Amino acid sequence: MKKLFCLILAFALMSMAALAEGDLEAQLDAANARIAELEALVEEYKPYYDAQVVVEFDGGIVALDDVMTVYNDYVAMYSSYGIDPAAYGLDGTLKQQAADQVLEDEVLKLKAAELGLDQLDEETLAGVETELDETYQGYVDSVASQMLQAGYDEATVQDEAAKYLEDNGYSKDSLRESIIQSRMNEALHDYTVKDVTLSEEELQAAYDALVEEQKTSFENDNTYTSALSNGDTVVWNPAGYRAVKHVLIQFDDDQTARKTELENTISDLEDELEALNDVEEEVEEEEAEEEAAEEEASEEEAEAADEEEPAEEEAAEDEEAEPVEEVPETEDAEEVEEVVTRSEEEINADIAAAQAEIDALYDELMVTANEVVDKFNAGTDFQALIDEYNSDPGMVNEPTATNGYAVAAESTTWDPGFRDGAMSIANVGEISEPVRSDYGIHIIYYMADIPEGQVALDDVREALSESTLDQKLADTYNGAVDQWIQDVNPVYHYDRIG
Repeated sequence: MKKLFCLILAFALMSMAALAEGDLEAQLDAANARIAELEALVEEYKPYYDAQVVVEFDGGIVALDDVMTVYNDYVAMYSSYGIDPAAYGLDGTLKQQAADQVLEDEVLKLKAAELGLDQLDEETLAGVETELDETYQGYVDSVASQMLQAGYDEATVQDEAAKYLEDNGYSKDSLRESIIQSRMNEALHDYTVKDVTLSEEELQAAYDALVEEQKTSFENDNTYTSALSNGDTVVWNPAGYRAVKHVLIQFDDDQTARKTELENTISDLEDELEALNDVEEEVEEEEAEEEAAEEEASEEEAEAADEEEPAEEEAAEDEEAEPVEEVPETEDAEEVEEVVTRSEEEINADIAAAQAEIDALYDELMVTANEVVDKFNAGTDFQALIDEYNSDPGMVNEPTATNGYAVAAESTTWDPGFRDGAMSIANVGEISEPVRSDYGIHIIYYMADIPEGQVALDDVREALSESTLDQKLADTYNGAVDQWIQDVNPVYHYDRIG
C-alpha cells in the first residue's frame, strides 16, 4: 500500500515540476489539491488492493494470483490420481498450504539475498541452462507424444507442444526462474546446516529409541516383513523367523485367466449348493412343524372324544358331512419344486470337474518345477536356479535378492501355500517340495534362521548414522526456516483466498 501511495506522490511531484512559472502559492494549492485527489483515489481502490493480498510480511506480500497458481498445481497433482480435493473437503486446506508455500518461497529469497547466496557463479548458471534445456525439452517431448496420439501433424507437433506449455504457464523463462530458485535454496540449505554433525551419544540414543519402537511395531508381521523388504534399518528381530529364497514357476496370462474363470465357477457352484441346503433345511423345518400340528390336533380330538362320549354318533355324522381338509402344499414347497432343478450330487460333480481343471493347470507347471528340484538335488547352486527359472521380481530386486524373505509359522504377509511350504523345510540349505500358491508353484530354499532379538549397533552403524544425521539436518533446516518466517512478522488473510 505504501508503495502505491509513493508512486502516486512521485507522479504528483513530477506534475508540479511541469507547471508553468506563476504564483507559487497557487501552484502549491493546485499540487495539494491534486495530492488530496490522489489520496482519495488510493482510499477508493484500497479494498480492491487489499483483496489481492493474502499475506503481509516485513519486506513484501503474498499475492492472491501467486497463491492460486500454486493451488492449481496441487489440484492438478491430486487430479492425476483421480482425486477431486473439493469433493473431500480439502480445497480450503490446500489453499492455506499454497499461501504458506508462497510465503516460504518469498522468505527464502529474502534470506538468500541477505546472505549473498542469490548471486550464482558462472559455473552454476551454466548448469542451470543445461538443466533448463534438458528439462524443458522433456516437457515438450511428453506433450508432443500425447499430441501425436491425438492426431497432430508430426511436422509441427514440437511447436504446438511448446505453445501449449507457454499458454498454460510453463514457459522456458518461468522454468529458468524455478531452477535458479531451487539452486539458491540448495545453497541456503547447505549454508544453514554446514556445521551440523552427529555425536556418538546421539547415535546411541537414536539406536535405543529405534529398538524400543521396533519391539512394539514388529509384533505386527506385515510391519516387520515390509521393513525388511523396503530396506529399512532393522535393529530388532521377532522370534520364529527364517530367511528363504525361492523359484516361482508362474502361470502365464492365459493360464491365469483360465484359473480365475474356474475359481469363479467353483464359487458360484458353492453358492448354489449352499442355497440348495438352505431350502432343504427350510422344507424339513416346515414338515416338522406340520407333523407337530397334526399330533397336537390328534391329541385334542382324543380329549374331546373322551369328554363328549354321549355325542359320539352326532360327531360321526358331522365327520361324514364335513370331511377333514388335506393340508395344502405350502408356497415355499411349490417354490422349491420350481427352483431346485439340480441335486447336491450334480453340483458337487461340477465342482470336482472345475477343480480337476485347476489341478491340470498346476500340473502343466510341474514339469518345470521338477526340473528345478532335480537340478538342485544334482548339486546345482540355488542362486543359479533362481537366475534360470524364477519369475518373482523380488528375487532380482534388492534387498530381497540378497536377504530373501522373512517367514514365520504365523506370518500373514505371504500366501498360505508359500508360508507353509517355507516352514515345512527341516534344515537350513534344503528345499521344499513344489508348493502351490495363487501365483503358481514355488520351490523354496531355506537360507538361514533370523536370530531373535536386538541387532548390534555396529552391524547397523553406517545405515543408522546416515538416516539419523539426515533427520538432524532436516530438523535443523526446517527449524531455521520456521524462525525466518516468524522474524518477518507475517499477517495472514486466508479468508481472502475464497
